[in-house]
Amino acid sequence: MADETGLDFSHQISSLESKCSRALKDLYTHLTPFQCLTIARHPNRPTVLDHILNIKDKDKWVELHGNGTGYNDPAIVTGIGSIDGKSFMFIGYQKG
Repeated sequence: MADETGLDFSHQISSLESKCSRALKDLYTHLTPFQCLTIARHPNRPTVLDHILNIKDKDKWVELHGNGTGYNDPAIVTGIGSIDGKSFMFIGYQKG
């Protein structure tokens, strides 16, 4: 956009991003125990599956289901995936 308009806001954007990062760090450093609990239980917080799908290699994830006796616990996420070409077994608790 700077090439088209001749305006370059990259320095201001970088400064604002840095200021925002410092403000967030300061905010989360001084939380009360109740505020920590509220954040931990927030319905829109990322789940283990969100994290897995964001860190694994593209199209390299096979989710496994069941415990061998036909029962599948939806709260437990397991699967095989790869990160940077190395295979990993992922196991995590998915909120219900």
